[in-house]
Amino acid sequence: MSEAGAEAAKKKGWMEGMWNVTGGLITSLAGQKKKPQPEKTVGSGGKKAFWNKRQTKLPGTVKQVRGAQYPPLTAPGSMPVLQQPEWKRNNNGNNVDENNNNEAQPGMADTNDDNGPTTTNNATTTTKNFSTTATSPGQGGGAAAGTARATQDTPKQEGSARGGALSAGVAAVTGETKERNGVRRGEKQQQHPAEGKSADKTQGANALSKRAQIFKLINEPTLDVGTLRKRAWSGLCPAVRSDAWQLALGYQPANRARRGPTIAKRRREYKDHCRTFYYKDESRFSTAENKIMHQIRLDTPRTLPGVKLLQHKAVQGLLERILYIWSVRHPASGYVQGINDLVVPFFVVFLAARIGIDTSELTEEHLADEERLQEVEADCFFCLSKLLDGIQDHYTASQPGIQRMVFKLEELIHRLDEPLHAHLKKYDIRFFHFSYRWMNCMLMREVSLPLIIRVWDTYIAEPDGFKVFHIYVCASMLKRFSPALRALEEFQDLIVYLQNLPTSDWTENDVETLLAQAYVYKYQFEGAENHLH
Repeated sequence: MSEAGAEAAKKKGWMEGMWNVTGGLITSLAGQKKKPQPEKTVGSGGKKAFWNKRQTKLPGTVKQVRGAQYPPLTAPGSMPVLQQPEWKRNNNGNNVDENNNNEAQPGMADTNDDNGPTTTNNATTTTKNFSTTATSPGQGGGAAAGTARATQDTPKQEGSARGGALSAGVAAVTGETKERNGVRRGEKQQQHPAEGKSADKTQGANALSKRAQIFKLINEPTLDVGTLRKRAWSGLCPAVRSDAWQLALGYQPANRARRGPTIAKRRREYKDHCRTFYYKDESRFSTAENKIMHQIRLDTPRTLPGVKLLQHKAVQGLLERILYIWSVRHPASGYVQGINDLVVPFFVVFLAARIGIDTSELTEEHLADEERLQEVEADCFFCLSKLLDGIQDHYTASQPGIQRMVFKLEELIHRLDEPLHAHLKKYDIRFFHFSYRWMNCMLMREVSLPLIIRVWDTYIAEPDGFKVFHIYVCASMLKRFSPALRALEEFQDLIVYLQNLPTSDWTENDVETLLAQAYVYKYQFEGAENHLH
């Protein structure tokens, strides 16, 4: 070794000695780390140390999940006993469980009890008792449910004999459950009369609960109109429908303290409109005004001629004043046939609410109070104005709003029901031939008045119910009658069928199904017009 190398080795040894003597003191005083260890070479030893380091419990470390439940839905002690594969069982047929020391689990029967089942017959008897528990009324039925409950409630069996008994018991449970629930092909489960009464009580309780919720919502100091619309979408009860419609349309303000004064002010305004625009002396009308009045007087008797109440003289005068004053105050559109139909739902709903009865109970005797009729008339005028503000282009020159709705309906049918679209095109049926009235009168002449009122609950709850959602309702209606339409092979038969749809026997359930399907179509296609081409 050279002299320089000896000197370097001596210096290195001296420094290592000094580090060993003063290393701990320097670390404690200066807060420095201990002498760094030399890095290990990359090899099997290094890899082993690396993987051992990853086994420490760190925040966010993935933990073992019990079965397929995360988080566990049942307590560990009440988990069902599952049979392991044959290769995991011992020679006696028992499951091999390293963590189980044959201790009784909570909620499980003790297999070491002297009074417990010790023979195959006793085990079978015990299993049948479990089958009674699994299929008791009110606990749910079905073969799978009964099997799962029997498997969970049956204690661990020791020996192959008890395992066979358990299998036989489970088979018995399955058979009994199938028989009781009518799972076999061709059988129908008969509903107990008490269950039907219970279902009716549940529906009644839900209706009362919804009614109470809407009452509470309406009586809040400041109404959340968005929440009211959500509650009204699925239908309203007669007791709250009038106020809910007026609030959703914006006729009544959201502030509860301002509602009374606002309604009184609007009713005074309507009286002023009647004095200003509606003359009892017809000689004061201009030529244009006489023309409008003539058309209105032709249409008011045609407004739902099957409803006797609407043919009363007082109601005819009410409709005439509302339609004329609205047309004068909206000269861009004026009066157009079909607007007269849109007044009717407001009139019957508001009048029935003022009297406190259902709309089906209205008679001509309820028209005797003139002051009440005047108030209902004012409410109808302003609510009709709110409705028509959103669809006023339906009644301007060339009616572009209705044309746009008809074109969109045709595109929807082309996308949803290509065979029907091709069938109508084959016999030269244009959508304007039948759907113009659907868009102009909002299905008032296709569905009965009580069902139209239910449809309007949803239309008023929708942001653009009369302008957008109505198109999807019409598409849903065409889709429903598609088989009957495709069976007709004459132009005249198709037109007559489309203009007189067989809806006379419809119930509220049919309308709700129609609205639900329309909502699905709107969710699929609204705002994604490219999907229609």
